[in-house]
Amino acid sequence: MKGLLLFLVCAGSLLSNAQILIPAFDDIYIPVRDGAELEADVYIPEGVDSAEVILIQTPYNKDFFQFSLPMGVGTDLDDQPFIWVIVDWRGFYGSMPAADPDADRGEDGYDICQWISEQDWHRDRIGTWGPSALGGIQYQTAREDHPNHTCAVPLVATGHQSYDSYFTGGVLEEARLYQLDALGYGLSPIVLANPYDNLIWAAAESGSWFPSILKIPTLQIGGWYDHNIDKMMDFYKDSRSLADPAVMDEQWLLVGPWVHGGTGEAYVGSAVQGELEYDNAEFRSDTMAWDFMMYYLMDEGNGWDETPMVTYYEMGGNDQWKYSDESDIAATSTDDIYLTQSNGLGASPGSGYSNFISDPENPSPTIGGATLSDELEQGPFDQSSLDTRDDVITFETNALLAPVSITGRVKVHLYVSADQPDCDIAIRLVDVYPDGRSMLITDGIQRMRFRGGDYTEAAEEFMDPGEVYEVDINLPFTNYTWLTGHQIKIYVSGNNAIRYHVNLQDGGEMHVDGAGSIAQINVHHSDAYPSYVRLPGENAFLSLNEDYQNPLMSLFPNPTEDQLFIQVDEASNITYQIYDIMGQVVLQDALNDEKAINVSSLNTGMYHIRITTENNKTYIRPWVKK
Repeated sequence: MKGLLLFLVCAGSLLSNAQILIPAFDDIYIPVRDGAELEADVYIPEGVDSAEVILIQTPYNKDFFQFSLPMGVGTDLDDQPFIWVIVDWRGFYGSMPAADPDADRGEDGYDICQWISEQDWHRDRIGTWGPSALGGIQYQTAREDHPNHTCAVPLVATGHQSYDSYFTGGVLEEARLYQLDALGYGLSPIVLANPYDNLIWAAAESGSWFPSILKIPTLQIGGWYDHNIDKMMDFYKDSRSLADPAVMDEQWLLVGPWVHGGTGEAYVGSAVQGELEYDNAEFRSDTMAWDFMMYYLMDEGNGWDETPMVTYYEMGGNDQWKYSDESDIAATSTDDIYLTQSNGLGASPGSGYSNFISDPENPSPTIGGATLSDELEQGPFDQSSLDTRDDVITFETNALLAPVSITGRVKVHLYVSADQPDCDIAIRLVDVYPDGRSMLITDGIQRMRFRGGDYTEAAEEFMDPGEVYEVDINLPFTNYTWLTGHQIKIYVSGNNAIRYHVNLQDGGEMHVDGAGSIAQINVHHSDAYPSYVRLPGENAFLSLNEDYQNPLMSLFPNPTEDQLFIQVDEASNITYQIYDIMGQVVLQDALNDEKAINVSSLNTGMYHIRITTENNKTYIRPWVKK
């Protein structure tokens, strides 16, 4: 609960002093249509007779907001223009007596809006705000289309409920489920009773995908280290095409380098995330939400309508904000890098296979990531402690000679064999810093009995010992740049515990405890079984395990001012590409008979040249233009 309290009071502002807000109306009751009453607090700035309202509906105790109001308001209630209405969900805290498992929270939201609209201190507009569950209920309220509900700011939320909300690649995200139980949702009985995709999940999914019901503007706020980010990116894309035509072009998205929050010191909008710090991302979620609310609730001419539709943070490389008006920012091109022998990632497949064990009684541990549990860290953490374990294998590139950028979903396509009927394949994608840290970017997991991507019971298929099977492990949407000198690396293991329930690997009932069976797992990486990592981007110059130290190719003079001469063992049909330090092609052609390249037009600086021979041999060399 400590982490949750910090999340709520810091989601908009850090506590700056010991001041506590006193509601104008404390613990008042709002009637809803079934005769129940929901407990609420109302905060009214001093001297204000009427104002527009910001509504927050929470299952986490409305009294927490006495310490700080969100969007940077903190305890400065009288220095801002809004009236705040904070309501406990039915069945939680002050609204506990109204508990009803069959009640519709969207209808409750409508009834609250109706009550607000009837108060003499309300003008005519209502904006809603809130993260996680407080975000999901905004969509349910929007579905009911109250005429005074003007705009919404849901953070790290979609409101969507489906099989893959709890089972990633067919694997139960156990730690998060039990955290939700601890918060009072009581979901585990129904989730555990339905470990396969079935009609129950289909019904939940069809009733909770909300883009088509949107009739109000939204600012959807997410984080690259939030477990909801994958759904959020799809939700936003659909909202740009399925929302009411009147507001289809008033759906905005902000994605920062943030965690979900709720169980640690990091939260949406904080600078410190895991073991990294993003100073230029601090409070961006507050300032944009505030501008959005002022524009739609107060008609402030603050230029919000000129804001790019998507504001997103590029992690890793330049740690900078980027902008787009597209509904989908995913790269349309991909680059494949292949697993090779000797733990490499290269431009072509290697040979043989790599082996690791998976012991259910000693699983590889979760170290940060998009978690939600009081027992786990959140966000980017160094994974290098996994390097010494015999239940983890790794594959990595050489040090990069130019930046590599990705935007979208990484797919890891593996050829796997094992001596047990079932196992999980867990992937962690990292950035290896020059100082040796392996900082987590994103991760994923896939159960082999569901390797075809169909999670119904009828599609379940076990493995035969020694037979090689293809499997895709899909990682969530991300945006990242590896800098020059860094390395792209993946960790491959049979589990990621305690975030995910450990597979017993014996082909028996899923998501139960027990000793299970130790599995010997092989990852194949040969011409016959070309395992690869597919990166969403266009990085023409990936310095991989290509032979850039081969003595059969050299260049001179280096540095040079105008002519660069190439010496190579091949005599003809040689092509070249010259790349600048950012990996962009600046010159390319066939090499002439003199094997000389005129580089006088290039600016002073460092470049790389890539030579490709008639036999598809590739050589790379750095050089300097004077």
